[in-house]
Amino acid sequence: MMKTIEDRYDGVTVDNSTFPPSIDEFKEAIIHLTESLKGKRLLWVKIPTEKSDFIPILTRLDFEFHHCDEKSLTLIKKLAADAIVPTTKNYIVGVGAVVIDNGQLLVVKDRFSIGYKLPGGHIDKNESLKDALKREVYEETGVGVEFESIMNMGHFRNGQFGESNLYIVCTAKALTKEIVINDLSEIAEAKWMDLEEFLGSDDVNNYNKSVVGAARDNKTLKLTDRHIKLRISGGEVFF
Repeated sequence: MMKTIEDRYDGVTVDNSTFPPSIDEFKEAIIHLTESLKGKRLLWVKIPTEKSDFIPILTRLDFEFHHCDEKSLTLIKKLAADAIVPTTKNYIVGVGAVVIDNGQLLVVKDRFSIGYKLPGGHIDKNESLKDALKREVYEETGVGVEFESIMNMGHFRNGQFGESNLYIVCTAKALTKEIVINDLSEIAEAKWMDLEEFLGSDDVNNYNKSVVGAARDNKTLKLTDRHIKLRISGGEVFF
């Protein structure tokens, strides 16, 4: 018999460690469970890769895809017509770095567009913002940096994979100066560029110009990380 875990929102999640071994037994167990649940609004089932043969059984029973990771797919079934399904992630988070040293700005040029831009990229799964900033700058330029502050956030709809793109621009202090491109598959050039030349270039997009100009002019406009006790471990807060 499959076991379930209830949540505070009148939902039920199947414990996938109690899945029956065969497809036929799984189908019978899911049908029985669905019919027996009273007063519940949502039924969640997380299918690991090794049990992917079970997925068609669920879709034929009106389960819908909700979210996935590298090793599992979670499906959901409404048990009440007016049940509200919580939105899974609908955005990709990126980080960019404004690194200014003696009037020189650290910039990169990728292989897919014209003009120079700020180094940066996606925050990896379970990676902190500050670690992502240091990693991306190092991969693209070879320069070691230290996080200083958050100075800008942009939200762009219709981004990669059809998701929104949340882009956080940070100022960072250069700890080294030598340029060594480690990500040669993406980055064609990295260099220290005169700040005013960057701001005056027709090939630099307006967003990059605006955030670099703000970093130059608004010395007090920044959010710094605060070390406070949080209920959830691994969090970062900035104010």
